[in-house]
Amino acid sequence: MDWDSLTGVAGHMDVKYDGLDAERHLLDSQQYARSVEGSARLYKLVSHYCLYGEVLSGRKTSDIRCYSAPPQKGSFESTLVILTALTHQYPAFNDIYKKAFDWLVAKVMGHVKDALSGGSSVKELVEVVREQAKSSTELNTLLANGLIKANDNLAGLQEKMIQTIPALVEASKAPMRAALTPLGKSCDQIIQFSGSEHPIRIEEPEALAIRSDGDVVVGEAGDFIVTRIYSLSLDSGVCRISIDGFVGMYHGKINDVSLTVPNNQYTRAMDSHSQLKVRGKPVFKDGELHRLFITEA
Repeated sequence: MDWDSLTGVAGHMDVKYDGLDAERHLLDSQQYARSVEGSARLYKLVSHYCLYGEVLSGRKTSDIRCYSAPPQKGSFESTLVILTALTHQYPAFNDIYKKAFDWLVAKVMGHVKDALSGGSSVKELVEVVREQAKSSTELNTLLANGLIKANDNLAGLQEKMIQTIPALVEASKAPMRAALTPLGKSCDQIIQFSGSEHPIRIEEPEALAIRSDGDVVVGEAGDFIVTRIYSLSLDSGVCRISIDGFVGMYHGKINDVSLTVPNNQYTRAMDSHSQLKVRGKPVFKDGELHRLFITEA
């Protein structure tokens, strides 16, 4: 459906589930229901912030409504649609403001994901928004009526976002956790704004950090030498490993489709007690390596 031409819709977000059971077009029904509910709450929260420049909390209400369209046939890719009375304030909202609104919501939501998984910068987000606003009259109008309240020179944007983004991140924690319910269980990847030019990709390392109450940070993907694989589940990919440069054994998770192939490189390395060069994404807890998610060898 062409959501950009649908009357009354301010914006929309596609949510795609990939990997594990989702590859067979299946998801645990309770996990899926909780995920859709969490995604709707998160989308509404961030959309309200982008349109009105305030964080919904306590008993505050919003005129924004979030609806769920039917999933695409043969998949669990869902579409959430935002409707708001604001469309009546902008006569041409349906024609020209939707793309700017979707872009802004995606950038702010991406920042929320990064903040909850341990790596983000409000100043970097502000600079990205500023640069886009220089060439987008539509984005400038949205900002002037929301985040910067008629300050069309963007002078107050950084101060406004530095003051309010931490509260938005905190308010987003519970709905984001709910949205990620199937991740690592029925699927291994969730993509918000899938199919757009600004997708937000969330994998198991980020989900682990977002679900944690401790100081858990997702590191950059890189190359590692696994000196030994002590145990390995072919069904789940969960393993116990030792890693060059780190003392002791660590939990790992292999998310590589080649693990399903007989006599693969991982089972050979485990059987022969030999080392294996892998690429993976580390997760750190309290400054120490906590887990390594392996994507290829």
